[in-house]
Amino acid sequence: MSFFNAFSRNNTVETSEFSSRTIPDCGWAAQDFLLAAGMVIFQLGTDKVVVVNDPTVRSWFLPRGRKDVGESLEQAALREAYEESGYRVQFLPLYTRTWAPSPPSDPDAHCRCNTEPIYMTITSYRARYGRNRLVRTAGEYLTSWYVGCINEDAVRETGTGMPDEQNYVSHLLNIEDAYNRLRGSERSVLLYAWCVYNETKRIVFGEQQTAQAAAAPRRTGSLA
Repeated sequence: MSFFNAFSRNNTVETSEFSSRTIPDCGWAAQDFLLAAGMVIFQLGTDKVVVVNDPTVRSWFLPRGRKDVGESLEQAALREAYEESGYRVQFLPLYTRTWAPSPPSDPDAHCRCNTEPIYMTITSYRARYGRNRLVRTAGEYLTSWYVGCINEDAVRETGTGMPDEQNYVSHLLNIEDAYNRLRGSERSVLLYAWCVYNETKRIVFGEQQTAQAAAAPRRTGSLA
């Protein structure tokens, strides 16, 4: 599909074609960063993607938001997916290329499907001022992106979002329509999720074919 040309292999020799350039070593105090979680949601059976629309500002986006105090990133991803899309989402296990090690208790974990984040985005935000004084320092918005799924018969609930999110409407779109409506780094998130999703389907299909071949009765010589 033509939109995959959006990925450039000329970003740097150090990272994959799916990523931006590496950044210098740096650090931020708690007051200068926000941790967030987002979700790419596929509908199983149709391969459509859930994209949220805010008609009041004519924007389209993937469900995401800041994590609450004491909340894990995984919990935040599921909560934001439900609040902003209206769908009750489950994590979708995928085969991902990751350098995360397997735990000693399960040395083969990295060889199986997992529900770890598939992408990370960093977005800078400006300082906020009010009445000629600094209200909030500038900082970085760090989003861990996960992949989730809903079934074909999933029903969208209404009124699930925060008060300022009640105008949100989620749509099930094919991959090209979803890509064309998204902007910025969320396009890269979507495309990478799509690649990993399809690679997982290819591997799982191959494993099923192998299992079926192994289970099939073997032919013997002709009966006398």
